[in-house]
Amino acid sequence: MRENIHAQPEIQDAEPVIQDPTSELRLGVVICECGDKIAGQLDTESLRRQVAALPGVVYAVREVYPCSKDGRARLRQAIADQKLDRVLIAGCTPRLIERLFRQVGQEAGLASRGGGLEVTDIREHCAYVHANDREAAAQKAVDLIEMGVARLAATRFAPNVHTGRVVKSAMVIGGGLSGLTVALALAEEGISVTLIEEASALGNARPGLAHEARETIPERIEAVSRQPRILTLLSARVTEVKGRPGDYEVRIAHDGQITTFAIGAIVIAEDARPKGLNGRRWYDRSRVVTQAEFESEHAAIAPSRNNLVLHDIVMILCAEEAGGGRCSRVCCLAGIRQAVRAKQLNPNANVTILFRDLYLGGGGDLHADELQRARELGVTFFRYQKDHPPTIGDKTVNIHDSLTGESVRVPFDRVVLSTPLEPPAYSDALAALLHVPQDDNGFLVEPPARLRPGRYADDGVYALDGAHQPVDEAEALFQAYVTSARVIRFLSQKEIRVEASAAVTDAALCTGCGNCVPVCPTAAIALVPRQHDGVLSLAEVEALRCTGCGNCVVACPARALTLPGWDDAAILAQISAALRVRGELSSTARVARRVVVLACEWSAYAAADMAGVRRLSYPTDVRIIRMPCSARFDPNHILWAFINGADGVFLGACLPGECHYGAGNLYAKERVEALKKQLAERGFDPRRLRLEFLPGDDGKKFAQVMTDFVEVLTGG
Repeated sequence: MRENIHAQPEIQDAEPVIQDPTSELRLGVVICECGDKIAGQLDTESLRRQVAALPGVVYAVREVYPCSKDGRARLRQAIADQKLDRVLIAGCTPRLIERLFRQVGQEAGLASRGGGLEVTDIREHCAYVHANDREAAAQKAVDLIEMGVARLAATRFAPNVHTGRVVKSAMVIGGGLSGLTVALALAEEGISVTLIEEASALGNARPGLAHEARETIPERIEAVSRQPRILTLLSARVTEVKGRPGDYEVRIAHDGQITTFAIGAIVIAEDARPKGLNGRRWYDRSRVVTQAEFESEHAAIAPSRNNLVLHDIVMILCAEEAGGGRCSRVCCLAGIRQAVRAKQLNPNANVTILFRDLYLGGGGDLHADELQRARELGVTFFRYQKDHPPTIGDKTVNIHDSLTGESVRVPFDRVVLSTPLEPPAYSDALAALLHVPQDDNGFLVEPPARLRPGRYADDGVYALDGAHQPVDEAEALFQAYVTSARVIRFLSQKEIRVEASAAVTDAALCTGCGNCVPVCPTAAIALVPRQHDGVLSLAEVEALRCTGCGNCVVACPARALTLPGWDDAAILAQISAALRVRGELSSTARVARRVVVLACEWSAYAAADMAGVRRLSYPTDVRIIRMPCSARFDPNHILWAFINGADGVFLGACLPGECHYGAGNLYAKERVEALKKQLAERGFDPRRLRLEFLPGDDGKKFAQVMTDFVEVLTGG
C-alpha cells in the first residue's frame, strides 16, 4: 500500500492574521514584453486582461521595453494620472531592473504616499524555462503576477532611506609598522587620529623583521610625535564602544583614567604575537627558545657588536610541539633572517635550519635573494617529513633522513623553535566591542565584499596586519596604504546613507525578552530601558547597522519585530495567492502539483535566474517567492503553505560558510530540522519539506533539485 505523502498536518490555532487589501489602494501593473523575449513565448495581451481583473488593479498595460527612457517616462506619467499607490513591474529579474524602477517610483512620489514598487520575474522564471509548455507557462505568469499584486497590497511600506552623520576623525589601535603608517597617512590628509598602544612604547617589532623595515619604525615614530593631528596614548585599551557607523563613542582607559572620544572610523592594526611553549614538553629553557626569545638575544648584543657566543644553532621551522601544524606564513622568512644575523655575528657558528616546506611569500620569488644569502653564508638546510618530526635530546637534535633511512644527530647549544603567531592579546575583547567576526584561530575577519549585501552601510571598522592575519612587512605596508585609502574615502562622505528595509520594533508588543539580540549578525539590536517605566526593556534597532536579513523577526516570540517588504502579511499573501485554485484545467493538461519555493535572493533565487538564462527546464508546478535571506524562513509560513494545500515546500539557502548575513543559513537549517521532526511525529511525511543549499550561479543544480523534488511529490 502506497504511503499517503500528501496527508495534511493536524495543527490547531495555526492560522495567522492577514491584512486584507484596502479598497482605497490603487495598483498598477506594467507587463514587459522585452521585445519578443517574453512576448514571443507568452500572450501578453491575454495576460494583461487577466491581470486587469485582479482586485485593486486599476491600471494594466503592456510595454515593449518599460526600462527604456521613454518607458520610464510613461510610467511616471501613469503614476500621476492614475493616482497609483503601488506598482508592479512584470518583466525580468529584479537584480537587473528593480533599483532602476524604484528610482522611477521615488521620483513619481510613491514613497511620499506610503506606496512602493516591486518587480516580478516572468522572463527567467516563465518564458525562458517553460517554452515547451506555453499553457502552463501562461498560467504560471498569471500566478506570479497575482502573487506580486498580493504582496503589494499586503505590504506595509516604510521609509527605506536611513542617514547618519560622519565624524571626521579616526582611531588606530596598534603602534607597530602598520599602525604608524596608517596614522601618518590619515593625518597627512587632514584627519584627526587617536593612536593607542597597549604597550608602554610604540614600535614593537615582531621577530625576523627586515633590516629596512626595522630602520623605518623609529623614523615613523618620530614623524608621529611631530604630527599635531595625532594624539598618542600608551598603555591604553578600548573599554567601550557605542554608536553607529561613522559616529562612534569610544571610551579608552589610559594613565589611570577613562577618556571618551568621538570617532568616525576605527583601524585595528596590532601585531600578532608568537605562541609560547606553554610547558607542553620538557626543555632546558636555557638552551631551547622561541623565535621571539632568540630575537631578544640578538637585540641585546647588537648595539655593542659583540660576537655571538653560540656555536651550534638548530632552528626548527613548523615546530609541531607548539602549534598543531598551522602555518603563520612569516615564520620561515623570520628564521632565515635570524640565521643570517647569527652568521653575521659569529661567522664560525654552525647554523642548521630544519624545515618541512619553505614559505617565503610573494609567490616564493620576493625573498629568494634572502634565501640565497643564507646559503652563501653557510647556513645548512635539512628537510624533514611531517610524520618524522625532529626530536630534541640533551645534546643533539635527532632527525630521520628519508633518503638513507638513518637517524642524523645535530649537536646544539641553542635550539630555536618557530611557533605559530597568535592574534593580539585582546583580540577577543576588540571583536566583542566592535562586533567584528573572528576565524577559528581568533584573528579578526572582514566579510568578503562579494558576500556582503548591497544594502548595507560600511561600518567603518577595519582590521589588517597581525590583527587580521600574519603577513610580512611588504604586505603589511601594502595593507596599511590600502586601508588608509578606504578610511579616507569613508570619512569623506557627507553622511552615511543606506537605502534598505530595516527591522522595526512595535513597542506595544515588545516584551524585552532579548531573543533578537544574539541572532542579529551585525549587532544592530540593543535592549534599552523604556522611558515610561522600568519594568520591561525595549528592543531598539539601529537602522544603519541593520542589513535586513529578517532573523530577528523569526526569533521574536511576540511578533514585535517586522521587516517592511518582507513582513508576515506580505509573505503569507504571496503564499495564499500561489496556492489559490483557478478554474478547471483543459482535458489534455496534467494534474498540477502546487509547490511553494522560498528562495534566498542571494542563492536559490539567483540560481533560478541562471536556470532561466540557460533555458534549463524544470517542472511548471513551482511558485518562487523571493526572500532576503534564509534567516527569514519562518516555520509558521511553511505551515501556512501546507494548511492551504501545498504539496511541497522547498527552501533554497546559501552554501554553508557563504551566507551574506553571517549564519542565516545555519539558523534556517536548525529551524527546518526542528519543524520536520515535529511534522513527522504527527504523521506528516517530512519529504514534503526540503531545505537545499545552492550556489547562486548554478542554474543546472537548481533545475535538477526542482525536478527531483517534484518527482518525490508525485511518487516517482
